[in-house]
Parts: sequence; C-alpha cells; structure tokens
Amino acid sequence: MGKHARDDIDQGSDSSPKKAAKSTSACEYCNKEFTTRGIPLHQKKCAKKLANDKAAAKKTRSYKFCILNEVIYEEILSFLGNQTLTKMQMITGDRYQQCEPMLARYCCKCENDNPVIRGGCCRHCKHFNRYSYIDDAKDKYGMTEKDFLNAVGREHRGIFNWGMRNLKAYRRSHCSWSTLEQYMIETCGSKMEWLRTLVKRDVIKKKALATRTQNEKRSAFLRALDPWFDSYVRSIRFKETGEEELKQCSRRFVALKAKLKERGLCLQPDSAPCNVFITTGKGSVEGVVETVVGSTT
Repeated sequence: MGKHARDDIDQGSDSSPKKAAKSTSACEYCNKEFTTRGIPLHQKKCAKKLANDKAAAKKTRSYKFCILNEVIYEEILSFLGNQTLTKMQMITGDRYQQCEPMLARYCCKCENDNPVIRGGCCRHCKHFNRYSYIDDAKDKYGMTEKDFLNAVGREHRGIFNWGMRNLKAYRRSHCSWSTLEQYMIETCGSKMEWLRTLVKRDVIKKKALATRTQNEKRSAFLRALDPWFDSYVRSIRFKETGEEELKQCSRRFVALKAKLKERGLCLQPDSAPCNVFITTGKGSVEGVVETVVGSTT
C-alpha cells in the first residue's frame, strides 16, 4: 500500500509543468546576451553604446532640402540676400553663382547686406552718431574725398546755397550716414555694386599698408647695417629682401666704400662695376677700385 502511494507521488511530480525559459536577446553594441527586461537596464551603462552615442553627437548634421522644381528653386534663391546665400552655402555645401562670401564679411549681422559702421552693426541696427566725417566715410563706406564732397554738397547746398568751391574749404564737415548711403548706391548703381566697390578699395588699401609696413621694416634693418646703405639700396632699386643676403651686400658696400675713399673717390650709385660687386659679389674690391679709377682718368 505504501509502495503504491510512493509511485503515485512520483508520477504526480513527473507530470507537474516545467518553468518556461526566459526570452533573451543580444545587445546590438557589445553582443552580450540579456533578458528582454534586462536589455534597457544594460544599455544605460553599456560602454560601447555610450561611446557610439558620443561619436554620433559630434558628427555635423546634414540637411537635405526637398527640391521639386529647379526653376522654382532658382527663383527662390534670387529673393535671398548675399549674406543669407553665404549661410546656405555653408549648410548645404552647394555653390551658388550669385553668392559672394567676400562681401558678407563687411556686412552687419542683420543679414540685409548693409555695411558695418561700428561694433559689427550697420546704421539701421544700432544708434550711432547721425553724422559722419570724411575719415569714417572713407573707412566704412569706401568713399573717396570727391564722393564725400559731392554727398556733402547734396545735403547742404539746398540749405546754404553753396557751390563746390566753398565746400572744399568745408571738407571736414559732417554728413549724415543716410545721405552717404543713398549717394553711394545711386553712384554705384546698386547696393551690391556699392559693396563690391567698398571691398575692392579696402583690399587695395590693406595691400598698400602691408607693403608700406614691409618697406619700413626693411629700411630700418638696412639702416641698422649701415646708415648709408639704405639710401644706396633705394637709389639702385635693389629688391632683395633676404636678411642674410642683405648682410653680405652691406659688408661688400662698406669695404668698397672704404677702399674708394682711400683713393679719394666716392661710391656712385650709377657705377655699374660697383653695383654688380655689391649685389652679386662678383669680382674683388681691388679689381672694382682699379676699374673705377681707370674710368675716371
């Protein structure tokens, strides 16, 4: 009886339902397996996922515009200002024929293609002194003295009935920024053409300033080598700018000048043998001196 009871118990235990296996899935970043419930918890701390998210955040976003009709798109672009087109180029990577990024550097951040006066702002965006003097007009609006005088004449002739002869004596007079702007737009033909004129004149001015600064540094260096060497180099229009080469030329200049002085002669800038020796080093001091002495007798 007891044996049958145990058999019944064993059969009952064999027929009890087994526990269902938990579903698992692999992490798409590190390939480790976790239960479906554990995956979200794991990915909050998964090193590879965090590294991937950080790298994705650093990538520059790219924007794609849906262009249904190229003709319509070109028409839309024609309504945009130069500064807006410049930003569009930066965003899309496209190149627009009518865009001139160089001009945008001279314009206010309001994106209306207005030249900057001070503090990165144009006369429309920030309250400045209403009037400008000729130096500001030249610097900010690319005006010449003639342009400024003409604009002053336009503003004041109606009040004072002055002619240009009187206005020349009045050249330091002020003139409103609005009058200057209107005059330049009318003179150049359009705002964009005015900006091109402004940029062109500013580039020429900066190049001239850079050249003048370079020449001043070169002259100071030459005077430091010998007080008379600078004037000699300028008189023969010697263009060498390398410091080491100029030092060698200076040494030859000093040696030749001293030898000629011993013979009662002066170093003449128009002397071809002297110039060749000083600038190239060809020949010797004694040979050049003898040539100069022979040409004077």
